[in-house]
Amino acid sequence: MANITDFTEKQFEDRLEKNVERLTKNRLAVESPTAFLLGGQPGSGKTSLRSAIFEETQGNVIVVLLQSFKSTIK
Repeated sequence: MANITDFTEKQFEDRLEKNVERLTKNRLAVESPTAFLLGGQPGSGKTSLRSAIFEETQGNVIVVLLQSFKSTIK
C-alpha cells in the first residue's frame, strides 16, 4: 500500500476523478442529496440499515466502503 505522502496533487486529483466517475455511474441526480455514514462493531446492524436505505432510495445510492478505497491504493 502506498504512503499518502508519496502522492502528488495531480495523482490525488486523478484518483478522485476516477472514484467519483465509478461511484456515480448509473445514478440519478437528486434535488436534495443526503449522506448516511454508517459505522459500528460487527453485528451492529450496518448491513440491515444499508439494505433499508437502498430500498428507500430505489437503489439510487452511492455506497462507499473503506475496503474499496484501500484496494485502489497500489
